[in-house]
Amino acid sequence: GLRRCLVDGAGAPKGELSRGEQKSIHTDRVVRVHGPGEEIETIRWIYRAFVEQDQTERGIADLLNARGLRTDLGRLWTRGTVHQVLINEKYAGDNVWNRVSSKLHGKPVRNGPDMWIRRDGAFEPVVESLLFNAAQAVIRERYQRLSDGEMLEALRRLLGRHGYLSGILIDEAEDMPSSGAYQSRFGG
Repeated sequence: GLRRCLVDGAGAPKGELSRGEQKSIHTDRVVRVHGPGEEIETIRWIYRAFVEQDQTERGIADLLNARGLRTDLGRLWTRGTVHQVLINEKYAGDNVWNRVSSKLHGKPVRNGPDMWIRRDGAFEPVVESLLFNAAQAVIRERYQRLSDGEMLEALRRLLGRHGYLSGILIDEAEDMPSSGAYQSRFGG
């Protein structure tokens, strides 16, 4: 639903950047712009289905796959990819930087929210803020209902089923909070 567009120092568009491409001139800037209309409508539908129709992330993914729709990478939708769409502040028009930083050749470090740099209204939103905020409230309510012990027990069950843990594995599990919920609650 969003694309990266290269603009010159005066703000005139120079073209869309593909995945992995970066700007090469110091005075150029990269801004977010809306993608194709059908992608925009898919993103909006995901939010409406989640908030207004009480669909789960898994249910939304199944419906998108049944319609033959694919992600921006041409992959099938999963619970995790739908969840990532629902929590991505860029769809509300906001940009957040400095979530992760690293020293030269150093290991990346996750920064706390107090170190994040925010720009609300950085670009035209795909979904209205009221709908975005409603989705965030549903997500917060789901994981706040669980105690720390219940969240850790869910991790133990997942570890027992698979023999290992990963962010993707956690995000794809139906019976537990997302990896982001664990990051927020326990710091890692």
